Amino acid sequence: MNRKEIKPYAECNVLIVDDEPMSRMLLESILESVFNCATAESGEEAISYCKANLPDLVLLDMNMPDIDGLDVCTALKASPETKHIPVIFVTSTMDIESENACWEVGASDFVMKPVNASTLTHRIKTHLQNKLRTEFLEMMTFHDQLTGLYNRMYLTKEIPLLIKQVARDKGTVGAIMIDIDYFKLFNDTYGHLEGDICLQKVAQIVSDTVKRPKDAVIRFGGEEFLVVLPYIDHQGSKLVAHQLVEAVAHAKIPHGKGIENRVSISAGFAVWKATDVVEDDVAALIEDADISLFEAKELGRNQAKG
Repeated sequence: MNRKEIKPYAECNVLIVDDEPMSRMLLESILESVFNCATAESGEEAISYCKANLPDLVLLDMNMPDIDGLDVCTALKASPETKHIPVIFVTSTMDIESENACWEVGASDFVMKPVNASTLTHRIKTHLQNKLRTEFLEMMTFHDQLTGLYNRMYLTKEIPLLIKQVARDKGTVGAIMIDIDYFKLFNDTYGHLEGDICLQKVAQIVSDTVKRPKDAVIRFGGEEFLVVLPYIDHQGSKLVAHQLVEAVAHAKIPHGKGIENRVSISAGFAVWKATDVVEDDVAALIEDADISLFEAKELGRNQAKG
């Protein structure tokens, strides 16, 4: 969650897509000593794999019987989840028309069959480096450096885009505001270094509890966290909020001046139609959740209200 450096090639996942078994085996034998490799034998399988696993790069045969490479690439680039995956076409025929078609559907590059092992490996490395550097810069821009959670910049720049998508789908959005109970007393008792460790532990618990891919956990400020839950109803938000309170309590992080001598959190949640959030701004939804958080604290803390 809190990676401080660009991940090595050995941790990069390359999907090889080819309907010919021998071609898949050849490409995998070339690449498996450098990258993690997976294979797919059809366009449909490739699209399903990418949506479920988000590989770092796709090596894609251009000519396949069910869905050809151009259509696979088009589908990947049309999806918000997969559009940033670099696609390198592998083809035995490359005239000007085919070459232009590759660029038009969003391909990053192409290589000719029979492949040159060294050229293929180096081209993959080049495109992975570009992708990994971009992801690293995004992480530095949109993530809190202490906890690894998303930061206020992400809330300002990216969350509105997510909510607009939910609004187009006529869905609802939930927000949970979280506050660590008696955190100032924790810092006064144990010191700020231990306070930072406590923040990291709570952030990890919240992140592990909020599991859906599109859910966002944000360090809102100090000891406050915000969870944004797209496509969720009131009952679902209530369930997640209570799970968060219980998960932190269950961790039994020592806090001599806390409730039952352990760290606890209070949470407030609210659910709006996404169209109303777009109209009134996400700050209004957050304020609604914050009012419920205040209620939870007034009623004794270590609980969720909404």
